[in-house]
Amino acid sequence: MDNLYFDSLTLFHDPALRLLYHRWRGTYNSHLFQPAVRHIQSLLEQRNVEYWIVDLNGLPNLGLEDQFWISAEVLPQVAQLPHLRQLALVLSSNVYNQLAAESILHLGNRHLQFEVQFFSDTASAFDWLINPTLESATPAQLLAEQASLRPVA
Repeated sequence: MDNLYFDSLTLFHDPALRLLYHRWRGTYNSHLFQPAVRHIQSLLEQRNVEYWIVDLNGLPNLGLEDQFWISAEVLPQVAQLPHLRQLALVLSSNVYNQLAAESILHLGNRHLQFEVQFFSDTASAFDWLINPTLESATPAQLLAEQASLRPVA
């Protein structure tokens, strides 16, 4: 895997698998977030990525302006990439960002021409991409699973 560099992202690209993985690191603001997303878009296009893992762990609460920007501008552009086949979204325990991700995908769903699945961990997301017979959970199932793992007071 290639370890690509961008200040606010942990990025890995595997050319043989045509896979891109990224995870946010550091603080969040639109002035950092939007250039990072544009960088990801260019990597998706330049590297002919077919399989994409977006890991929401580490991402602080996503601002409403950026949510609308992703839905209105980013997803329609990404949806036009003919080689992108699957997106695995790794949800964090941050319920706000889980709901934001669902909302973004719901608003941009009419543009999407690739398969999207939700996961609670990166290993499961990776397995789904390299072994497409595996089933993934819905966001509601992931929330229920996380709730069942919390200690009872």
